[in-house]
Amino acid sequence: MTAILFYVPKVIISYNNNLFGFCITAGQEQVKATEEVKELLGILEEHGLGEKKFFGGSDIGLADLAFGWIACLLEILQEAAGVKVLEADSFPRLQAWIKNFNEIPAIKESLRDHNELLTYFKWRREHLMSSAAS
Repeated sequence: MTAILFYVPKVIISYNNNLFGFCITAGQEQVKATEEVKELLGILEEHGLGEKKFFGGSDIGLADLAFGWIACLLEILQEAAGVKVLEADSFPRLQAWIKNFNEIPAIKESLRDHNELLTYFKWRREHLMSSAAS
């Protein structure tokens, strides 16, 4: 757990600037933003998860909840933006964490409908992209 605390500021600061960049950009900007997100996810995987099931160990904890949006929304955001951040063979520990996180009964019961969220995030992306173009 101590290791992730060292990297949280980098991820949180980048979160505001880069983590959603792949969703609201296009072309070369989107390619660059996608690579930046992959770098941040690599930090989470290597220094946060390591070989653990959850960020704090074998049980879900506060860090898992803080990064839970990744488990719940990243797939939808990728689909809405038309890019892949998590390829099938990339970030195996992070993907295992996503699976473990989403299998927690309280999390599973709280998840919104995939299609409903996808529709919303596609609309949101279009709205943000058109606002940026104006």
